[in-house]
Amino acid sequence: MFQSNKLLTLSSILCFLALALSSLAIAQPKSVAKKAEYVVTKSNKSSLITVWLSKDIIAFSEQGSSKVAKWQLWQTNHPSFYHVYTDVGYRIEFDRLTSQEMESVLDELKLLINGDDFNDQFVINDKRFELSSLENGKSVEDYLKEWKTYKTYDYADIGDNEADPVLGKLIQQGFVRGF
Repeated sequence: MFQSNKLLTLSSILCFLALALSSLAIAQPKSVAKKAEYVVTKSNKSSLITVWLSKDIIAFSEQGSSKVAKWQLWQTNHPSFYHVYTDVGYRIEFDRLTSQEMESVLDELKLLINGDDFNDQFVINDKRFELSSLENGKSVEDYLKEWKTYKTYDYADIGDNEADPVLGKLIQQGFVRGF
């Protein structure tokens, strides 16, 4: 009988551990990184933009462009503003003045967000935004993390680095101003 109680206790402990471990696996936080594509229509002209969202990043890019306007710590009073050049692995951090100039674009982007999700349809300044695709998960999260590994320049220091041929081309391309 003593042996039987030991086996019963051991199996109860194993069942408890199995349940506890499975509930921990289920409780793991899911990736909140998301990528949405929107069709933007104004005056019967349409274009496509891509918007990325995570806990600390919000960014957008126009269709066919390798330039991304990105705000780090976007939910704070003083987010950092970058232009990310995905085709060459560079990013440029802008000063506070430029960041403030882009604040209206950030405010428009925030209107596309509903909590941790994207609105399906929205009108901003006579522009109609319609969600056309949504992707989330590890691949989006990894893509956003990759941007942090890019060679980074401060906008104020660009003139000191004109010898860098890639940076010279980026300067000539211009910068993202809005959508």
